Amino acid sequence: MCLGVSAIPIETKVTHANNNQSQSAQLKLKGIPLSCYISVGEPATGEGPIILGQEAISQYWASVSLKYADAGKFDQAIQLVKRMQHDLIPQQTKVAIAAKLAEKKQYNRAIQLVQSINNETGSTEKARGLAIIGRQYAKAGNKQQADRLFSQALKYARSFAPELQNYPLAYIAIEYAAANRFTEALQLANRIKDEDSKATALSGIAIEYAKLGNFNKGIQLAQTITGEYERSKALESIASQATISQLPQLQKLALAIKDDAYKAPALAAIAKRYINLGQIEPALNLEKTIVTTDPGGSAYYELPGAYASKQRFDNAIKLVNQMQGNEWQDIARASVILEYARNKQYDKAQNLINPITSQASKNKAIQALAQGYAEAGQYQRAAEVLKTVQPGNEIEAPANRQHDISLVECAAKTAAIK
Repeated sequence: MCLGVSAIPIETKVTHANNNQSQSAQLKLKGIPLSCYISVGEPATGEGPIILGQEAISQYWASVSLKYADAGKFDQAIQLVKRMQHDLIPQQTKVAIAAKLAEKKQYNRAIQLVQSINNETGSTEKARGLAIIGRQYAKAGNKQQADRLFSQALKYARSFAPELQNYPLAYIAIEYAAANRFTEALQLANRIKDEDSKATALSGIAIEYAKLGNFNKGIQLAQTITGEYERSKALESIASQATISQLPQLQKLALAIKDDAYKAPALAAIAKRYINLGQIEPALNLEKTIVTTDPGGSAYYELPGAYASKQRFDNAIKLVNQMQGNEWQDIARASVILEYARNKQYDKAQNLINPITSQASKNKAIQALAQGYAEAGQYQRAAEVLKTVQPGNEIEAPANRQHDISLVECAAKTAAIK
């Protein structure tokens, strides 16, 4: 598990236990009560640059904080921000919490939280946060307050030096679009002089068109984006909203991208959407092009997990085995192992682990199996599996065996108290 330190971005879930416990004790992340993450504390970060350690620890607390926020436990969520040492992650977490506060119509508290963001390290996040609250006001039908927050966001962004205004303005334009105020969004985006920032804004607006059901306008706008990176990002997100009949058009646009580094992620997003819609054959046909375009697997490492989630384990394993022996293969394999575990096919999960020769790769696979046991409440089995983790050569994200064992032991004790 090694939450926030593991290199494996395995899907996390918040689950709830019975009503006899306090609500805070019920909340779980990767099968572990959130209270255990707090009582056990952050994992060791190993040797390496201090900034990487700060990032890992901050991400650990951010993950726990946002799960509290998801459940409406805002006091706990905000308190955990104080434990983050990284420059940017605390500011991003505050904005995410503020968005959830605004969803719950706790606008004043959301504004206070955004206003507390450090102007030097989080100026872009502060502008974005104000705009997000404006968007939530707009969705609630309160145009007057929406106008006020958007105006504050614009005034704040325009108080920066000219060269620092571009990205804050781009994010404000995207929030205008998310509020279904596309005229203002496009006007603001088209006034941005920096081409990269403008492309970010247009990409975000195209995505919002698709989210709100206007697929054709989203596609039309995406085609106007000159930068292939941002056009690819737009196509990726639009794909997640597309219907089966719309995906061939997206595929044609993705294939037109010249740079393989940007073409592959867009195609992978389309293939993933096919899988999620239960259309396996079109995904398999597209997979051949994706693998050829991106032999390393960085663009399509999520596809094996998507196949596995649809019980297509043979397709998942075949794709994992085509990948080069690198971190992307580790992530892909771990996602398949986790799906095996979620389906109570623990022997098959173990069979994927046994042939792995790299200790670092094996550790990540073992952690995935342990997460599966933990999600099923089988904490003793999770602890037994974690005891097979052996030290690897990882510097940025060491396999912190004792920390993970302490988490599952805490979870077992919490379960026994029920």
